[in-house]
Amino acid sequence: ISPAYRGETVCIDLADEHGPVHCYLLPFIKPVHVRASHPEADITSYNDALKIAIEDMNIDPSQRNILLTHQFVSGAQRSESEELTVGGTDQVDLSLMAGFHYVALGHLHRPQTLGESGRIRYCGSPLKYSFSEERHHKSVTLVTLGEKGDLQLELRPLQPLHDLRSIRG
Repeated sequence: ISPAYRGETVCIDLADEHGPVHCYLLPFIKPVHVRASHPEADITSYNDALKIAIEDMNIDPSQRNILLTHQFVSGAQRSESEELTVGGTDQVDLSLMAGFHYVALGHLHRPQTLGESGRIRYCGSPLKYSFSEERHHKSVTLVTLGEKGDLQLELRPLQPLHDLRSIRG
């Protein structure tokens, strides 16, 4: 998988007793990446770029679709080791991911669920990388898909051999 978007998103098709599951693998995208493959499009923001990349996937909303991506979603809580661009221009809107049964997000270190549906989630980093993460509870997210609309999430805690702690005084 290419580390940069080149106009196509890799889709891996799986199946179970409930039918197909389409897993779309979208790397972190920047407007410049999407403009290169869509010179005719008016792409002025990260949001515009993600919208076009998702439209290119031609997902069938009646199917189970999973998006694995590495984006900054508006409203997510960051840690001090994660940089925010000026004005948050690299943030994308949660509503762009509405057509997916589950969205597995990467990039932010704090595990968290976004939106009311509970199906858009940052898994978080497995270890603590800054002092602002001292009180984070790290975990692995196990996702069980049932029929379309049936989603179970289980968080399995991760316990490092040596936890991060602050000592003052």
